[in-house]
Amino acid sequence: MYKLLIVDDEPLERQAVRFILDRHCPQITVVGEAGDGVLAVQAAALVQPDIILMDIQMPKMSGLDAARRIRKKLPNVKIMMLTAADNADYRKAATQIGVEEYMLKPVRPDKLVHTVHGILAQVLKKSIAL
Repeated sequence: MYKLLIVDDEPLERQAVRFILDRHCPQITVVGEAGDGVLAVQAAALVQPDIILMDIQMPKMSGLDAARRIRKKLPNVKIMMLTAADNADYRKAATQIGVEEYMLKPVRPDKLVHTVHGILAQVLKKSIAL
């Protein structure tokens, strides 16, 4: 079982992502949610997820800043950005942080599931290599 943390300032977005993943990714357990970057950093340290699905534009701390802080504490966590921000500077910053995926909202459920399965394959490959 793989652990996933959902980070988005919109409760309906978190609920929709959870519903899709619960329905189509039985090998994933959503172990927490956070509504801003500060809570994301705290939650990641607490639940030690394998994957984080995070928005960029959030109150208190952006998803990019949260990803930087999380990456320092959890260098092996896989981070996926799910954002409405189609911004070249954000994409570049995400790449520099080592974000595995950058998806734009609204995302089709089948694309989200396919992308999460791809990330799971990376997690599995890394755990086998260890």
